[in-house]
Amino acid sequence: MIIKSKNIIAIFVTIVVALSGFVITSTIMPSYIYPQTLEEELQQLQQEREQTRKKIEEVTKTESQYRKEVDQVEGELLTALSELEELNKKLAEAKAEVDKTTIEMVLKEEELKKIEDELEESVEKLNSRVVAIYKNGNGNILEFILNAEDFIDFVSKLKLMNLFAEQDTENIILIKEKREATIGIKKSIIDLREKQKEYKSEVEKLVAQAEQKTNEVEDLYGEKKDLLSATTANKNALIKMEKELANKEAEVKRILESYKYGSAPSGKFLWPVAGRMSSGFGNRVHPIFGGVRFHSGVDIIASYGTAVKAADGGQIVQAGYFGGYGNSIMIYHGGGFGTWYAHLSSINVSVGQMVERGQTIGLVGSTGWSTGPHLHFEVRINGVAQNPLGYLQ
Repeated sequence: MIIKSKNIIAIFVTIVVALSGFVITSTIMPSYIYPQTLEEELQQLQQEREQTRKKIEEVTKTESQYRKEVDQVEGELLTALSELEELNKKLAEAKAEVDKTTIEMVLKEEELKKIEDELEESVEKLNSRVVAIYKNGNGNILEFILNAEDFIDFVSKLKLMNLFAEQDTENIILIKEKREATIGIKKSIIDLREKQKEYKSEVEKLVAQAEQKTNEVEDLYGEKKDLLSATTANKNALIKMEKELANKEAEVKRILESYKYGSAPSGKFLWPVAGRMSSGFGNRVHPIFGGVRFHSGVDIIASYGTAVKAADGGQIVQAGYFGGYGNSIMIYHGGGFGTWYAHLSSINVSVGQMVERGQTIGLVGSTGWSTGPHLHFEVRINGVAQNPLGYLQ
């Protein structure tokens, strides 16, 4: 038998793996175990692909909205950061002003100390003069003047007394002025301290508010970015799924076309393994999941490692691990006929290889959903599971 197209390699694999991109983790038996024609499968794939396209459109709109929100929040964040930067500059200026004010205060305090010292000295001088006058009395002063030796001496002593009087007056005025200056300087120092405290406090408050706002905007920005990333990832996953469905759809179409090639087997199939049949074709209570479920083949109990043989000659179209079937092999025999061998411990053939009737293709095992070593054997015609007993000799 000659198969004209390499696309035949995918025959029957697609029948059962049309949705193989989804990992089998559910405790419910997958729908592809049930009999299904390729036409039905093609229709199902087309429906799923259309649904996926609609989901892609929806998630693309959501992604666009999130992207706008991210851009908006990003703008707010940049504004907040700019404001915070400006306030930090003001805070730096405020600290510089504090330093400047501190220096001014130190100078003012030094000036105050100097004035207070001068004031104290002036007061002491005035007190000394007052005490001296009080002790001497006016008579002493008059005697001092009258004791002049001549007129010139008299005039000189009188001028000296006037000078002392003027100095006392100047001292009094100076003391008054210095006291007023002292009060002014003290008030200036107090005003500088209050101004320094208020300005610094105001700027620190503004900086704290700006930092809080920036943190809030940063948190919101992170949330929006996460939503956008998740939505984009979801969209990419849907796009990937749509491509896979498109590939499977194309493959099923090719398989339907390939049914034109090859001819059906001319006789009965060989029993694929020597053993005892433990479960037949049709509804049964599932040995692992319980409940009545459809069994699409027959189970043949055999010892672990027993040789599994090709029921007839054909081409290997699937060879590898496949979900609940474990290690499995599928052979296309022509005319739409195919056989499937599951739960193998090892596989001795590869996809695309031609095998002869009775050739050992693998060994009995218990991989996949299995309660012990046995062979699950199926016969399918145009993708629909048939009762193998009607085709075995």
